[in-house]
Amino acid sequence: MVKIICHLRKFLRGRYFPFIPFLFKYSRFSGMIEALVDTGSPFTVLSTSDALKLKLPITKMRSGEPVSVAGFRFFNHQLNNVTLVFRTEDGKIFTLSHLKVGVLIPTKIDKKTLEEVKHIPSIIGNDFLEEHRFALHYDPARKLAYLECI
Repeated sequence: MVKIICHLRKFLRGRYFPFIPFLFKYSRFSGMIEALVDTGSPFTVLSTSDALKLKLPITKMRSGEPVSVAGFRFFNHQLNNVTLVFRTEDGKIFTLSHLKVGVLIPTKIDKKTLEEVKHIPSIIGNDFLEEHRFALHYDPARKLAYLECI
């Protein structure tokens, strides 16, 4: 059984939310990401800020399904053959490869928009949880959260 510990951090209105750190690998782009585990989201996406941090060419990625997140409009640009590398509770490496992950690309890319959307995190959504058979265990009172492969 795989168990991946989430970090709880204050995110919205001073409340704690589960975030999961992982290594994101795509083509020649890679880096550490921390994504919100959001069971209310239908999709898993890399935020615009994280895409910029990884130096993804976002100006060339202006395609994909239009989506709204936090009141902003984005293209959900799909990346194929993505690898996510997690550390399990016992310190082992757990790798998922050949994934499809979206990238939130603002429909309008300028300094003002990039500043406004920088607070939107990367998201691990229900598509990821269902496809890889993960359950989120979250106890906000004890500030404990983890993903468990079921």
